[in-house]
Amino acid sequence: MTIDWSQIFDRFGVKRVSATDIGKSAYVPNEAQRAAIAAAGIKPSAGGSNVTFDLATMFDPKVPVLKSTYYPSLRAGSGRGPEMRMGQGIISWIRPGDTLVIGNIGKKLFAVKAATAQLPAADTGREFSRKLDPKTIFRNARKAKGKPATRSRTTTDYVRNPYVVAAAILRSGGTCEMPKCKHVLFLRDDGSPFLEVHHITPLSEGGDDTLRNAAALCPMCHREAHHGANRRKKRAHLHAYIASIPVP
Repeated sequence: MTIDWSQIFDRFGVKRVSATDIGKSAYVPNEAQRAAIAAAGIKPSAGGSNVTFDLATMFDPKVPVLKSTYYPSLRAGSGRGPEMRMGQGIISWIRPGDTLVIGNIGKKLFAVKAATAQLPAADTGREFSRKLDPKTIFRNARKAKGKPATRSRTTTDYVRNPYVVAAAILRSGGTCEMPKCKHVLFLRDDGSPFLEVHHITPLSEGGDDTLRNAAALCPMCHREAHHGANRRKKRAHLHAYIASIPVP
């Protein structure tokens, strides 16, 4: 799935990492990335390249946070003003040829290698549920309205909003949202319960990609919601239950 970064970040920029970025041990963010850095409230360090800030990563469980620097550096012989650079942790994390996305969500700054982010919205949403505070997730989930965009190829899939997925997972509190479910959830590698976010009225039937039409279900209830003989009755019960829950 190709991610629409504008749906995720307040401000963002995309740049392919060059050999020069690595060779001089300083990544040079482009204008859009600098705008995202500024929007996150990070200012160039007057103390040079030794003052660090936290740069969160996405889709890299081994390196969840980078200690990076952001500072101006004069380009010898260029006759131009200082060049903004990022150093330390980010240099050991990126490689030449990486497509690097830098974006902010409020005052939090993120770095993403685009090649690692080609995941379904459900996986992206789970990443958000681990990385972002609940207030931010629910605020963005409430912005989702109406039918999702589609892409035409051999088949047509829906560009689901990952914030809706993340908010449904948080709302569930780690339990299946199907009324009277008694199934035992198994755990993922990260220790979180395995839940799948289901559209109560399917998107293929004109359902909206919104928090009120989404429910975090255990695998058994999810399959039954799609294929069970009583799925219409289950759908009605699930709609009523989700409608009764106050949205944070």
